[in-house]
Amino acid sequence: MSTTRRHFIKQGLGGLAGLSLLGLAGCGTDNANATISANQAEPDSGTLSMLFWGSATRDQLTRATFDQFNKQNPNYKITSQFFTFDVYFNKLDALIASGKGPDLIQMDMRYIAQYVRKRELMDLTEIIYNQTLDLSDFDPLLLSSSKVNNTVYGIPLGGNYQSTFYNADYLDKAGMQLPETWSWDSFMAYCTELTKALNGTAYATQDISIDITSFELFIRQRGHEMYTRDGQVNFTQEEAGDWFSYWSKMRDARACLPHSLQKNLDVSGSTQDNSVVQGKAAFMFTLSNLFESSQKAAFAITPQRRLGLTAPPTGGNGSSPAMYLKPSQLLSIYANTKYPQTSVKYANFIFNDSNAIKTLGIERGIPGSSKGLNLLRPKLTDIQTKVVDYIAKISASDLSAVKTVLDPPGAAKVQDLLKSVGNDIAAGNRTVSDGAQAFYTGAKKVSAG
Repeated sequence: MSTTRRHFIKQGLGGLAGLSLLGLAGCGTDNANATISANQAEPDSGTLSMLFWGSATRDQLTRATFDQFNKQNPNYKITSQFFTFDVYFNKLDALIASGKGPDLIQMDMRYIAQYVRKRELMDLTEIIYNQTLDLSDFDPLLLSSSKVNNTVYGIPLGGNYQSTFYNADYLDKAGMQLPETWSWDSFMAYCTELTKALNGTAYATQDISIDITSFELFIRQRGHEMYTRDGQVNFTQEEAGDWFSYWSKMRDARACLPHSLQKNLDVSGSTQDNSVVQGKAAFMFTLSNLFESSQKAAFAITPQRRLGLTAPPTGGNGSSPAMYLKPSQLLSIYANTKYPQTSVKYANFIFNDSNAIKTLGIERGIPGSSKGLNLLRPKLTDIQTKVVDYIAKISASDLSAVKTVLDPPGAAKVQDLLKSVGNDIAAGNRTVSDGAQAFYTGAKKVSAG
């Protein structure tokens, strides 16, 4: 291993820190043969399609790589559609059901198992092994974190951490310093004071009682994963109640957005209804790769509005490290594509071509290859550097820990259930105790898919 590679691994900038090769299978042996040969015959020209979620910025950058790819492969064009995250998987399912599944699919680790189970994604393991798809410079642990049944069905387009964005101007206006770390209790106290200091300008934070990523951190801080290896829920009704109770207290203290405002914010997963971008809240919880697009959107609304990036609250003294480096998105290939070779060729292109790497930048997360990061580092903007520095800081801290259990096929349904129950509680249509029981009982039924 080269000195450069050793340094890259040590810094964890490509995703090597905080991941494990263990426990990343577990969705049932019926998935094992969901493969298609990338060497089968295909038309010698045509138009491929790609589907992804994200912002207009992501769309612009992705389409630029299509043009670059077409110049090298003039017989093939790529078209795309993009949607906000809240509707994306419904759109994907509808296309697949109609027989028009996109050749190239942006995939998420919380959803991938259900598509593997239905044999809708190409098995990429062998073509990676024989370097038909060349990932020789790719971070092996980041790649392993995307496996289902020890099989690769999607390649991480980047790595990111759970994070908290904040409006630095609001903190300055309130005269409040940002602590280096905080517990959930100290976060509540801080936010209660901040809302008062902002005096009607905004609330301190969004209400994340319906956010599955934050709930997972809350559970992992208690020393265990959210699911068992056989796909069952691994949290208790009491823990669910503690989570809902915390956010009920936040609402009572006016420390977070009231439901009357929150119900129309942070819904789509885009910057258009982002509560911090819109100036309605000082803090929001999301993934680090979204920082650049959020800052750009904030500038567009209010020039010079400064956003910052920090770690979410911990569980306090004695809590377990809970953050983990997550594949931001995966690039998967539709199992029934008419263009398997060209789809693989495009994957090779965006992971290895210097111009494509520079075009995509870190909008989808920190690249999984040392070549990619080294190409980008000299040209990183100040905003992008904040993200890279944040990844390095968390990787080197004691806040992150290995995620050893893959989300089961029913994880998306658990996410939907958390949203439904959490919204009912916030709206006053359920008590915390009734909501905790409903969420826990429902999650047990749907988690294993």
